[in-house]
Amino acid sequence: MEKISGMGKETSEISDHIKLHIENGKILSLKTHRVSKSVEEHIKEAVGLILDRLTYPTLVPTLYTIIKELAINACKANQKRVFFEERGYSMLNPSEYARGVREYREMFSEEMSNEFGMKAKKKGYFCLINFKFNDDGITIEVINNTPIAKEEEKAIRERLEKGMVYDDIAQFYMDNADTTEGAGLGLALILIMLKGEGIDPNFFRIIIGEDSTIARLEIPLSDKFISVRDPNQI
Repeated sequence: MEKISGMGKETSEISDHIKLHIENGKILSLKTHRVSKSVEEHIKEAVGLILDRLTYPTLVPTLYTIIKELAINACKANQKRVFFEERGYSMLNPSEYARGVREYREMFSEEMSNEFGMKAKKKGYFCLINFKFNDDGITIEVINNTPIAKEEEKAIRERLEKGMVYDDIAQFYMDNADTTEGAGLGLALILIMLKGEGIDPNFFRIIIGEDSTIARLEIPLSDKFISVRDPNQI
């Protein structure tokens, strides 16, 4: 276990794919390369500790589900990048991108996820979950250090726009069953779950950077909460 500067702060290497940054017993960040059962348990633990401290325990299932979905998406994006690199496909070439995505989906399995998770780690790709919170609100960021292709960015915008007009995930799925991918359904689910908790879905944003993608969720707990905005966000 490696100690870092500051009272009650430490970085803990839990396993070959999980690293935690902890301060005074609270998980402030979790770094991984694939979403295993252990990662899911640490996400649930972090959410439970934060919401218990802020006396909002009823939000635990919703917040846990959202973070898990975002972490899975981030890890899959990194693994897909490795898959493309191994096959020499360009993320910028529309035809190669379409071919690569099709092959990746056809081959994807739990075993493949574990294999490409380790490959992603060796290449320096990761998923980082940051937790920031105080009595006024919670900010959670799920970051992966690979950029989004133009086709992906366009699809994400369309999915979020569609999700904003629904309040029922079952109705959304019935209306979009033929065209909605798993990630699209997941993003719509996030928006609908936030609405169900009385949280403005506009507090969920995706920020596109040159070499990273950030999914940010803000949960105001008082009128003093100050939202962060970014010119590159979706």
